[in-house]
Amino acid sequence: MRVDYVCKTCGGNTVTRDAWAEWDAGEQTWVLGAAYDYAFCHDCQQETHLVAVGLAQEAVDQSSGSNP
Repeated sequence: MRVDYVCKTCGGNTVTRDAWAEWDAGEQTWVLGAAYDYAFCHDCQQETHLVAVGLAQEAVDQSSGSNP
């Protein structure tokens, strides 16, 4: 099942997490090394906890450009 992460406080999905990335010389790209617990909601402008919510199939189809 596909999920979205939302703010526990306001339900907004404009959220970010603190993380670090490392350079992969072979792939010539940044690779995610770790994601930390700190999360911030840009909708309510405060630190938050993230909640995973399932995406309805219709939302998944729209986000991927698929038409039934």
